[in-house]
Amino acid sequence: MLFLCSTVVLRSAEPQRKKVAVVLSGGSAKGFVHVGVLKVLERMGIPIDYIAGTSMGAVVGGLYAVGYNAQMIDSLIHIQDWNYLMRDNISRHNLPPSRREQQDRFIVSLPYKLNIRERSGRVSLPRGVYTGQNLYSLFLNLTIGFQEEMDFDDLPIPFGCVAADARTGEEVIFRHGVLPEAIRASMAIPGLFTPVEKDSMLLIDGGMVNNYPVDLARSMGADLVIGVIIPPDEKAMAQNRGNITEIAENISNFVGREKRKRNIADTDLLITPSIHPYGSMDFHMPAIDSLIARGEQAAMAHLDELMTLKQSLEVSDKAYDKRPIQNPYIRVDTLLIHQISVEGVSPREEEQIMRWLSLKGKRVTRGELEAMTARIYGSGNFERVYYRLDGDQPFDLIFQVVPIESNILNLGVHFDSNDMAAILANSSIRLSRSLNSRVGITARLSRNPYLTVDYSINSGIFYKGGINYKISKDELSIYDRGRLSYQLGVNRNALDINFSEFYFGNVRLHLGAGFEHFDFYNILGRASNPDFHSLEEQMYIHYMVEGKYDNLNSTFFPTSGQYFSFRYSLHTDNFVQLEEGLPLNVLKLNGKKPISLTNRLHLTPQVSARYVMNDSVPQIYRNFVGGRNDGHYLPQQIALQGSVGMEILKNMAATADVMIHYRLRQNNFLYANLNYTLHQEHLYQLSKGSSFWGGNLGFAFRSIAGPLRLELGYSALSRKFHPFVSFGHFF
Repeated sequence: MLFLCSTVVLRSAEPQRKKVAVVLSGGSAKGFVHVGVLKVLERMGIPIDYIAGTSMGAVVGGLYAVGYNAQMIDSLIHIQDWNYLMRDNISRHNLPPSRREQQDRFIVSLPYKLNIRERSGRVSLPRGVYTGQNLYSLFLNLTIGFQEEMDFDDLPIPFGCVAADARTGEEVIFRHGVLPEAIRASMAIPGLFTPVEKDSMLLIDGGMVNNYPVDLARSMGADLVIGVIIPPDEKAMAQNRGNITEIAENISNFVGREKRKRNIADTDLLITPSIHPYGSMDFHMPAIDSLIARGEQAAMAHLDELMTLKQSLEVSDKAYDKRPIQNPYIRVDTLLIHQISVEGVSPREEEQIMRWLSLKGKRVTRGELEAMTARIYGSGNFERVYYRLDGDQPFDLIFQVVPIESNILNLGVHFDSNDMAAILANSSIRLSRSLNSRVGITARLSRNPYLTVDYSINSGIFYKGGINYKISKDELSIYDRGRLSYQLGVNRNALDINFSEFYFGNVRLHLGAGFEHFDFYNILGRASNPDFHSLEEQMYIHYMVEGKYDNLNSTFFPTSGQYFSFRYSLHTDNFVQLEEGLPLNVLKLNGKKPISLTNRLHLTPQVSARYVMNDSVPQIYRNFVGGRNDGHYLPQQIALQGSVGMEILKNMAATADVMIHYRLRQNNFLYANLNYTLHQEHLYQLSKGSSFWGGNLGFAFRSIAGPLRLELGYSALSRKFHPFVSFGHFF
C-alpha cells in the first residue's frame, strides 16, 4: 500500500502537457480558410485539446469537435449544394405535387395577422430573409449521436461557441445545450437568417459581440491558443467604401472592437490568411477551393513557429496519428429506428404527417432522414421542422414542428420585353386546424391581370377537392406569319369544380368540371376575315380528366427526371351539346425528359400536341401557338421558342423541341432551342400538313430573385428574328 501511494504521488507531481486550443473567427464563406489551417495542424501532429469559434468558425469547429477530421470536413463542403443550403427552397421531389408549380414564384414572404371579428390586421417584416431550415437540417444530419441536451466538454474535443442576444446586446456563450442549435444560433446573420429563440433570448450571429473568442478558449482551460482570424481586406474595403457592403462588413466594430483587440493580443500563434478577392457570400466551388488552399498557405507560413510549439509540448507523431475516432456514427449511413413520433401538433395532424414520411421498415439512411424533414417542411404548414434521435440505436426519431401561426403574404416580380412589368401577390389562409383546408388568393398586377380564389378541402396528401374561381383580362396579339393581324381583348371568368384530385407519389390525376364565360372587346382587325368580328359574349361548360407525372429536379434547366401530362376535355354550351351538335372534344399532350451528356452539358427533348377533334370549333378554342410559356394568355396555348407572338394553327398541331444548355458556372448558363412544328386539320393527315422550323440562342443568370434571360430567336412561322429579355420567374 505504501508503494502504491508513493507511485500515485510521484505521478501527480509529473508536469502535465500544456493544453492547446484552436480558435476560429467568423466570416461566412471566408471561414472556409479554417479547413485549410486544420489540415496543416493535423499533418504536423499538433494536438487540439479545445476548439472554440464564432459563426462559420462555430460550424467548422463544431464539426471538428464531434470527430470529423479536416479532410472529412473538406469532402463534406464539396458535396453540398450551397445555393440550396443558404435558402429555404425544397427540392422539387420533396414537395407535394400540388405545390411544385408554385415553387420559385416568390422572392419575399411577409407574415401578417388578420382579425376579422376585431376588424384589425397588420403586416410585419420577416425576421430574416431565410429561416435557415436547410442549414439546420444539415447540422442535425452531421451531429447524429450528439443531438440531446449535453455538456460540450463531453464531445470528442471540448467545444464552445458564441452568439449574441439581440434583446439585451449581451454575449451568450454555449458550453452546453443542443449542439446543432448552438451552431445555428452562432451563425444567425442578422437580416439574412431568422434569429434563434431560446428561453427569453433572441439569438443572432456571435460576430456582433465576439467574432474571435480567445477569452472563451482560455476559460475552457487553454494554456496555448492557435488562432485563425480573417483580416480586413484593404482592397475590397477601398472598392466598397461608402456602400452597404462596407457597413455590413464592419457592423461588429460597434460592440466587438475592444474585445477583438484583447483577444488578438492574447493569442500565442495568430494565423491570418489572405482572402482577396473573395467575399462573405462566395459559396461557390472555385472560391471554396481557393479559400481552403489560402488557409493551408497561411498555416505553412508559420511552419517554424508551429514546429517550436509542438516541440514544447513533447508529443510524439505516432501517438497523435493513432488517436481513435470517438464518434461511432461518423461512418454510419443507415440508422436503426425504434419508433417515430411528432411533437407540436394534434394526434390527428400527427397521423397525417406520418403518412407523408413513407418509412419502410425500421431502417433509415441519412439521406432519407433529410428527405423526410424536407417533405414535412415542404407542405407549407410549418415555420420550422427539426428532429432529434433519442437514446442509442435503435433510436427514437422525434420530429419537432412549429406550425405557422401568422398568415403569409408572398410577393413575386417579373419583367419581360413582351408584357413589361408584373407583380404577383399570394396568400393562403387556413380555415381550421386541418392541415390542408384553406383558401388561397392570388393576384397578378400587369398589363394582363388576373385574380384567383381557390378553396380546397384535402383529407391528406393523396386527395384534394375544392372550387377555383379565376377572373382575367388579356389583350391578345394574334399574328399571321409574323404580321400583326388582330388585337383582341378578352375578359374571362372561369369557375372550376374539383371533384377529385388524387396523388400517387409523382403522379397526379384530376377529374373535374367547370364554367367559362368570355366577353370580347376592342376587336381590331381586317374586315375581310370575319372570325373575330363575329365573336359574341359566350358561356361554355366543360368536363375534363387530366393526369401528370412530374419528377423533374428543377423547372429552371432541369438535369434529371421526366415530365408527362395529358388533358382530355369536353366543351358544351348547354351541358350536353355545343351549338346543338356533339360536344367539342379536345386532347392535349406534353412530355419532356432531360438527358445528361456531361456534368455541365444537358439535352432536353420535348413534344407538345393538341388535337381538336371537331370540324366546327369556336374561335376561342382553336390552337393558339407561340410565345415563351405554355398557357400564358389562354389555357390551351402551346409555347414556341423563338416566335414573335401567338398564331392560330389548324385543328391538329404538334411541335417537337430540343433544348441544350451548358452550365458555365454555378448560376450561369448558355442555352439553345431548336423546334419543328406540324399542323393539319386532322390527325391522320398530319404528315401532309404544313411545317416550319424555329429556335433561339440565349444566356441566363440564376439570381435569388429569379433568372435573367437574354436571347435572340427566329421562327419560320414568324419570318423574323425576335430579341427577348426577361427577369424573374414566370407567372
